[in-house]
Parts: sequence; structure tokens; C-alpha cells
Amino acid sequence: MTEPNLRQHRLSGSRSYRLCRQISLYLDDYYLDGIIGLIPVAGSLLSGALSLVFVYAAVFKIRSWRLALVVLFNILKDLIIGLIPFLGNILDFFYKANKRNFALLDGFAAGDEHIVRQVNQQATQALIGLLILGALAIGLIYFTVEITLWLFAHLAALM
Repeated sequence: MTEPNLRQHRLSGSRSYRLCRQISLYLDDYYLDGIIGLIPVAGSLLSGALSLVFVYAAVFKIRSWRLALVVLFNILKDLIIGLIPFLGNILDFFYKANKRNFALLDGFAAGDEHIVRQVNQQATQALIGLLILGALAIGLIYFTVEITLWLFAHLAALM
């Protein structure tokens, strides 16, 4: 059995692969990512936590750290988008990181040359991007919590 066939077999028979497919379907196709994202901070964090199964599949089923970096970068971009106050709630309905990650997992495991080349080219960029977006995510979480607390304090004062 060739390496891509072995990877694809190992992935397609796993619970994590089925979970990735379901997460992609429910969060992106049925727009639950956008709906969950309406809950300030917690919604985006929950959506991001659910998406970590893609990283698990990349690391333990496909055994590619490059793929895991690209997948994690997509998840973090989705998290950052969801954390942007007000505008992020709207954008969350359109940015489909889980669909993108599922396509990457599927194509990489099948040995799709285009996907493999894309992942290999984006891995270094993803590592640098993860560091930058990680710092941005922390800042946005702080900013969103502060705005939410300020908003609640002013709404409470009006009552």
C-alpha cells in the first residue's frame, strides 16, 4: 500500500475523520459557526475548540506537522474574525474555515498533488502567521471583554 493510500485509509476509517466531516457540515454548511459566534468571546472560543479535531486528525491520523500548522492557522483566522466586535458576527457566517480544513485533510490524505504542494508552501507562512494571530487573538479577547463589560455597565446604568 502506497503512503497516500495508507494515510487515506488510516484517516477515513477513524472517528476523528467522521467528526471533522460533521463539524464542517454543521458549523459551516448549516451556519452554526455564525450563530454560536453571536455569543461574545465564548461563542468564538467554543467554535475554535470544536475545530481542534482537525489538528488532531492532521497530527495523529495523517502524521503531518505541516498540515497541522496550516489547519491551525485557518482555525485561528476564523477565531480572530469571530472576535472582531459586531463585524465579526457577520463575517463568521461567510468565512468557512472548517470546510477549508476538511478539504485540506481529505486532499492531503489522498495524496492530491495540488493540496500537498499548497500545504508545503503554506506551512512556514502558517507558523509565522500563528505567532502573529495568536498575539492578535489575545488582544481581541481582551478588547471584546472590555467592550462587553462597558456595554453592560452602561445598559445597567440606564435601567
